[in-house]
Amino acid sequence: MRTLRRIMNHTSGSGRSTLALGLPLASIGLAVVLATGCGSDSTKPDPVDPEPEETYGVIETWMGTGINGLGADGPIETVNLSNPQDLTFGPDGNAYVLDWNNHRVRKVVDGVSETIIGTGQLGDAPEGQAIESSLNHPTHVAFDPADGNLVLSAWHNSKVMKMNLATGEFNRVCGDGRRSFGGDDGPAIDAILDLPVCSVFDHDGNLWITDVANQCVRMIDTAGVITTVVGTHEAGYSGDGGPATEAQIFMPIGQQAPPVGRACFDEDGNYYLADSYNHVVRMVDRAGIIHTVAGTGQRGATGDGGPATEARLYRPSDVAIGPHGDLFIADTWNSLIRKVDKETGIITTIAGQPNTTPGYGGDGGHPSEALLFQPFGIEFDREGNLYIADTNNNRIRVIRRFS
Repeated sequence: MRTLRRIMNHTSGSGRSTLALGLPLASIGLAVVLATGCGSDSTKPDPVDPEPEETYGVIETWMGTGINGLGADGPIETVNLSNPQDLTFGPDGNAYVLDWNNHRVRKVVDGVSETIIGTGQLGDAPEGQAIESSLNHPTHVAFDPADGNLVLSAWHNSKVMKMNLATGEFNRVCGDGRRSFGGDDGPAIDAILDLPVCSVFDHDGNLWITDVANQCVRMIDTAGVITTVVGTHEAGYSGDGGPATEAQIFMPIGQQAPPVGRACFDEDGNYYLADSYNHVVRMVDRAGIIHTVAGTGQRGATGDGGPATEARLYRPSDVAIGPHGDLFIADTWNSLIRKVDKETGIITTIAGQPNTTPGYGGDGGHPSEALLFQPFGIEFDREGNLYIADTNNNRIRVIRRFS
């Protein structure tokens, strides 16, 4: 997940909303006022209604037959997908699905799928018309707030591309197809990437790219200049409490490695990264300081009901911010979707069954009783429904929000 999303947040007395996530209270600007019981009732502030809990309904299959293959576009319940990686909702409210192993991006309008990028054949993502450009495993879509056009992370192409939605023109933003590193502090168009899995825009219109095999996150500013903003370019797990540019992250590097490491921004402009092979989620605040907000660094499927920083994850691949500001995590190798409460930092599983063999099941029932199979992507629509790229089930599933 994860284009910039506008959400309603509960604010502290400072006027800034924050996600507690187990960080010290002093570090997130929360104030605690203790009532002494002295004075008359007229001096007491009016009670504030608590923000409603996020409550979700049944889980359903939204798109895909479950058959791994390439099929025609049409009604989404009849479409075959091949290891869908993710989906994003555009400014038009429509869904854009990353049909990963079919090398396509598919747009869903009124329940009908239409391929808008890719021929279905493997290729090197040439410029031209997007529908005629053959891709190599696309992994993420975002939308440029400046012009509303689509930005694609073409993972195995080691390119970031942009599609003009009005004309269909498909042009290169960054990366030239070589798997390497280069170009920092210069024009992004001349820079070299190595397996860019995700690109998300911040509040200022800068584009943050998870440059997976280079073990870093790079940013293209609005002037078109690229720099490294997270990571040292060496794999590891270090740096919490210090500048993100001095911290180490750990992502897979091989050509056959899984496409993990997606990211999102919250309403305050904090950046969340699925630091997948460290089995944690990291947060970079507006000051550029990095923190671990979920996971211990040890893989596992423990910790529900306790602080997220004491829970174990297993190769999380995506993050998203819910309607009330909570952090949602695609805990991929555990085949779970987990939630970290914004106010308390407590983690719970909302979909999937911990320590259970992955599979497919549970449609029409409670999400916590469903089976998932390595979900790589999650995203919310405008109504607060949670969509899951249930990757190895070759389906997109949805958990309907009813309060």
